[in-house]
Amino acid sequence: MTVDDLAKMSPNEVKDFIREKLLFPTGIEMSFRVDSENPLSHHKRFIMSGYETETGQCTVWNTSIVNEFAFLGIYDYTEYLFVDFYKGTGTIYLKYFCENDNLEYNMSGEGTTDIIYKIFELTIFSDKGTRRRI
Repeated sequence: MTVDDLAKMSPNEVKDFIREKLLFPTGIEMSFRVDSENPLSHHKRFIMSGYETETGQCTVWNTSIVNEFAFLGIYDYTEYLFVDFYKGTGTIYLKYFCENDNLEYNMSGEGTTDIIYKIFELTIFSDKGTRRRI
């Protein structure tokens, strides 16, 4: 799947792609009680509480979810990009490459798929410049 392919899709098709990309590996999902009518509903999700039993646990997990989409070039648009959660409220933090503003996008009430889709809108679906990669 390429950015050009995704750009031609409807928002719902892109969100289905996100869900498919975040599906648990074969074998793991067999241990879940999977809704056979909606298997895409069982995918990796952000830990949104912000609470953790070990320092850094939420950050590492949530970053790993965003990193699932690094192959699309989402980080090429930014100097930094991360998602943080506090008491269920997600915030996307980013600074575009070669720009000065530190931006925050409140994602209150949004789920994992919608947050990733918003990251796509802010990066690969935007008209922002990218860093040069060889």
